[in-house]
Amino acid sequence: MQTFRGTVVYKNGREPEHFTAGPAAIAEWEFYAMRHGFPVGEGMPPVLGTLVIAHSALAIEEGFEVWRPLVLGVDMEAEELPPTRLEASGGS
Repeated sequence: MQTFRGTVVYKNGREPEHFTAGPAAIAEWEFYAMRHGFPVGEGMPPVLGTLVIAHSALAIEEGFEVWRPLVLGVDMEAEELPPTRLEASGGS
């Protein structure tokens, strides 16, 4: 499973926020892109996608369009997590 780890830096000097994002936050980006006519996958706007994923992962109460202008930047890296072993997941 692919996850993302990142940090949001704010324009006003507010303490940076760290986040971890998984499939749910990535889906938020896909829904946002489809609603606004952006491509999903190849050709997607990478900076906008990063902002939407961070907004979702941090569960920001303000709407995206209110929060986005407060952000100076987002640093985000993808991370592949190894699959959960069957015995660790309670399976047999």
